Amino acid sequence: MRLFPSPKANNKDAVIGAVGAALGMAITWLVSDALLDSVAPILALSMGATTVILFTMPTAPAAQPVPVILAHCMAAFFGVLSAQVFDNTALAVGVAVGVHAGIMTRFGYMHPPSGGTALTAVIGGDAVTDLGFEFIWRPVLLNAVLLVLLAVAINAPFKWRRYPAKT
Repeated sequence: MRLFPSPKANNKDAVIGAVGAALGMAITWLVSDALLDSVAPILALSMGATTVILFTMPTAPAAQPVPVILAHCMAAFFGVLSAQVFDNTALAVGVAVGVHAGIMTRFGYMHPPSGGTALTAVIGGDAVTDLGFEFIWRPVLLNAVLLVLLAVAINAPFKWRRYPAKT
């Protein structure tokens, strides 16, 4: 068993990934802050993990646009629905994340950070639960689309990092 089983990036890819992630997160924050009122959450916290995947592993299946956007939106839907149906937080969290994981796996739009979106929809507090199903597009869809567009733009100058990946 290797202690660090992930492939190591070269220095250039590590810097591009780090700078891309920093820019992606900062720009997503700024645009979301400008477009969303201060009552709504500006950023779904799971977008931090999405950013790492998009900018450090742009060719990975989980980094591709459809899985990123669809998984976060479906997770938000299952999270909001569970929060509204179940009065027990543990049950709502379990159902939201479990159902989302099963459906995401079955239909092949795998993006693991989206589990955090389902969780956030249940335990995100009044700022999230007050939005209800509006949480799906505000902030989740906005965040996911912005990050995908930024991944396209930031990776574009580097031929070996084409995003989205050609399949």
